[in-house]
Amino acid sequence: MDCSFKLGTCVADFKQHASVLPYQATDYNLRQVPKMGGCDSKASKGSTSKPKAKPRQVKKKDLNPADYVFSKQTDAVLIRKEGTIDGEQFNLEECKNCDIFLLDTIATSFVDDCHNCRVFIGPVETSVFIRNCTSCSFVIACQQYRCRDCQDCKLSLYCGTEPIIESSQNMQFACFDFNYFSLRGQMARAGLKPWNNKWWMVYDFNKNEDKPNWGLLNQDEASSLLRLEACAAVVTPEELENERVVPITLGSRPWPTKETCFVVFLPDSETLVEAFLSKATAKWAICRARSMVLQEEQLKTFFAWAKEPKLASKCKGQEMTGIQVCGQDVQKQVQDALNLTGMATGAKNIRIIPEKETEALAKSFFETWKDEV
Repeated sequence: MDCSFKLGTCVADFKQHASVLPYQATDYNLRQVPKMGGCDSKASKGSTSKPKAKPRQVKKKDLNPADYVFSKQTDAVLIRKEGTIDGEQFNLEECKNCDIFLLDTIATSFVDDCHNCRVFIGPVETSVFIRNCTSCSFVIACQQYRCRDCQDCKLSLYCGTEPIIESSQNMQFACFDFNYFSLRGQMARAGLKPWNNKWWMVYDFNKNEDKPNWGLLNQDEASSLLRLEACAAVVTPEELENERVVPITLGSRPWPTKETCFVVFLPDSETLVEAFLSKATAKWAICRARSMVLQEEQLKTFFAWAKEPKLASKCKGQEMTGIQVCGQDVQKQVQDALNLTGMATGAKNIRIIPEKETEALAKSFFETWKDEV
């Protein structure tokens, strides 16, 4: 492998569309004990106090690297339950025909040289790097996704940034579709907002117009990428059938109707976002959803239609969430839902983009404007 493996580390943020590079880790196994009040003051002249001792080095709990990697396994079922990874790095390497379930929060993950495996990678705080893998199926929730030199892989993906592929062929993507009791809490600990999923915005470093290197996987197939019977001892059928934590979004798939409604949630409205998504899942198709911080000029453009002079300044430097849904007579249905349900109490934090402005502003919000990195 061309990456170093050290525990208790975290990958630095990568600039958007940066090439996949070998992981360079920093050793955080040693830390200094924080200085306590008064201990740092100098002794007064003539004092008989003993010289101040050097800060004591405290070693982090020793971790066995072998517990944080599955390596050279064949025809095996490999499971890590909640609490067994606990936010550390976890790697997979040279596995063949395995069923792998990492059901815990993870700092970062490398998957190298695996073939014909079915892999679930639980909420990853930073990046998942997949390299030199063939004929594998992945269900992944992560902040950043990168793959290089992969062939014939299928993915059911949650990704907080645009997924990136490089030197890879026949990669198929669908929206994340998996569930278990701990998933919501794990995503929160990893800093992943379930609705902020850019699974469909794939960036290909080696784009081929004549023969695209990636395409859309049928969403119905996404739920069968894993052999669920292999994890039946730790994930029950009841968990799988619970209301989805990550909503299914259409992304760049064909939408069932051109009638759409673009709803914007002002800063600090996460409870309202979840309530709306719960209703939207039952009544309409969710086209796309995104959370982002708009720049000052973007805010002026975005709210130019509104007769609220202070609205742009109210949102300056803060994250907003936009959700676009589609369905017959959806504009009126959404308005009724906001007025006649419990969400009416939060109406001051919700705006519906005017129908005539929806197409242009939705394109800017979901496609054109990029996250600051």
